[in-house]
Amino acid sequence: MADDDRIQEQEKKIKNLEMELNDLRQGLTVVADYYRDLRQVSRQQVATEIVDQDLARPLVDEDREFEGIWRFHEDVLIPDPLSHIPCNAMYEAFVRYCARTGRNPVGQEAFEFVFARMENPVPSLGNGVWTGYRLRMDRL
Repeated sequence: MADDDRIQEQEKKIKNLEMELNDLRQGLTVVADYYRDLRQVSRQQVATEIVDQDLARPLVDEDREFEGIWRFHEDVLIPDPLSHIPCNAMYEAFVRYCARTGRNPVGQEAFEFVFARMENPVPSLGNGVWTGYRLRMDRL
């Protein structure tokens, strides 16, 4: 019976080793899946950062630029159809307003492009002079 006992004991050990090997394989599969998912998330993060950098940030920057010009339009200008402001003076007022409010001013060409599309009232540009507004000097 000693041989039968030894054989049964070895069969139990083999069965236990097979079960442990199976558990290790399952664990390895879980770890491999985890790293595959982690790699995929990393790629998605990189893609998100690229989209954010290439698409979203420029749009946000454009919104900030527009917002600064719109705020200047609302805060500093008084509609007056008979008033005239030279382009350089208008832009200098915009730059002073940005400095006072902590905004970054856009270049003069960008300012004039956006400002020409303001409404209520629509400014008019001719011969280097904006017509339709006067400045509130106390807001600069």
